[in-house]
Amino acid sequence: MDEYRIRLLHPSDEAVLRAIHARQVKFTGFDYAWPDLTQDPRYYRVFVVERLCPQPAGEPPRAVIEGCLVAHATTEVFVIADRPRLLRVLARRREELETWMRAAGADELHAFVPKSLLGRMRQFLQRMGFQPSSPACTTFYRSLEVPLTVPSKGDSHGPCR
Repeated sequence: MDEYRIRLLHPSDEAVLRAIHARQVKFTGFDYAWPDLTQDPRYYRVFVVERLCPQPAGEPPRAVIEGCLVAHATTEVFVIADRPRLLRVLARRREELETWMRAAGADELHAFVPKSLLGRMRQFLQRMGFQPSSPACTTFYRSLEVPLTVPSKGDSHGPCR
């Protein structure tokens, strides 16, 4: 089984990660702009994944960058209310709310709506400027409060490059 190390991003990693990004875009057909991982504060953690390649006896393993995981500060919004009137007030005060959220560093908002409420919430979300997610993407959610118990499988990726 291959050995891996995870560490924080160094500015010198950018050229390798840009090349990996270009191959990812070409392979998947899902094009997105290269993010500014070193200067944009919304990317508050970038975890670089390196595969440790064995070397001759007595030498430390050689680290090969395989990719990275980017933690982007995303803002999820939800409403706590028992009267529809509150939704109208929030819609009227949208610009004020957005100014506060931008000042806190948010650049996008996400709203997760149970299917049972979607009919009633659709008009409110549209007034607030929300659009349905792109059909090219599916939203997934994971709470960090719940321990992960997924069995591990072998991670062999062929010989070290």
